[in-house]
Amino acid sequence: MPQVIVAGEPFNVVVEGDASAPAVVLSHALGADMRQFDRAAPALKRQFRVVRYDTRGLGGSVVSPGPYSIGQLGHDALALLDALKLEKVDWIGHSEGGMVGLWLLAEAPERIRRAVLANTVAQIGGAEIWNERIRTVHERGLEGLAPSVLANWFTRRFREQHPEEVCRFEAILLGTDPRSYAAHCAAIRDADLRAGLHAIKHPVLVVVGRHDPVTPPGVGALIASSIPGGRLVTLEAAHLSPVEAADAFVEAAVAFLTGEAERTMQTQQTIIGDDEDKFTIPEPIHEEPKPRPPRPPRPLAPKPEASHEPGSFAVTPAAPAAPTPAAAPTLAAPHKRPAKKAAAKKAAAKKPARKVAARKATKKTARRGAAKKATRKTARKAPVKRRAARKTGAKRSAKKATRKTRRSSSRRRR
Repeated sequence: MPQVIVAGEPFNVVVEGDASAPAVVLSHALGADMRQFDRAAPALKRQFRVVRYDTRGLGGSVVSPGPYSIGQLGHDALALLDALKLEKVDWIGHSEGGMVGLWLLAEAPERIRRAVLANTVAQIGGAEIWNERIRTVHERGLEGLAPSVLANWFTRRFREQHPEEVCRFEAILLGTDPRSYAAHCAAIRDADLRAGLHAIKHPVLVVVGRHDPVTPPGVGALIASSIPGGRLVTLEAAHLSPVEAADAFVEAAVAFLTGEAERTMQTQQTIIGDDEDKFTIPEPIHEEPKPRPPRPPRPLAPKPEASHEPGSFAVTPAAPAAPTPAAAPTLAAPHKRPAKKAAAKKAAAKKPARKVAARKATKKTARRGAAKKATRKTARKAPVKRRAARKTGAKRSAKKATRKTRRSSSRRRR
């Protein structure tokens, strides 16, 4: 594999296609290398000068002490463009390569024309998740992570139908230097590119995998909606969409980078790129609804004349008929109250009577209860009174007997 000296360090780089064609740079994911785009590169190089390279610490590029940062990886990309004498390029970045693309769009917008960002985020997960992954790599190596990583990269159906492709990427993952892998984990952990999304003026296509557990579709949709010139494409794939859905991925990328997608769209007004890349899409035609003519006012019905006699109904005079000699004045039938309203009124009139009856019944029941209580109380007190009366009578008899004894005694003394 050819190497290019980038800022004094060797990088593994492959350049394919017509040298006069517009250049597109492909940047791969963490744990992979440039071979991730083997299925996409042949179709891209028909219209572009395709530049593929291995990111620092991965594949055949330089391995330097970590931790890395997204800014460091972005400066590597700029140095690569300088080494290849490329002033402005299109960018296709996947996962970590997409984060590098976001950094370039914010920090070096003059070097990027358009960008395709696949299965990527502006900020992902919490620090503890990546710290745990770093500890696992240092303690157990990449063998401890390989099963879960491959399950995230490909859907179960793809793994069953293409086991040889899965084995190939497993070999690429296990061939990665664990120290470099941990250094890239730190770069992703510390990256937060959300603040610069609204300032990006370039056309950007965001590609998401419908079955991606690492960067779910909603995360990619958030990036696309935050960038003024953002578009969104969803593919039937997991995290490695450029591999699992290679044909659909290339078709969407080529249509976007060549402008074919914009020419067929009819719903967006303008996407602003650099001066040479501005294009306008005609606005959709909206016909104003015709105002409806106003409805004529409804004639008011004549009010019935009120009768002053008690118990009489109001009578409405009928429309006058044609004058005839023997014609007599006719009266309309008396207004009858609807049966439902009359029944409701009767029920309402009965309500007070029912309430009064209920109150009387309640008072009567209360009086009966009080009488019963008094009767029971009196019945309980009667034996006590009788006993008391007996005691009182006995005392009186004893007093009388005492008096008689005293009288008889006094008489005897005399």
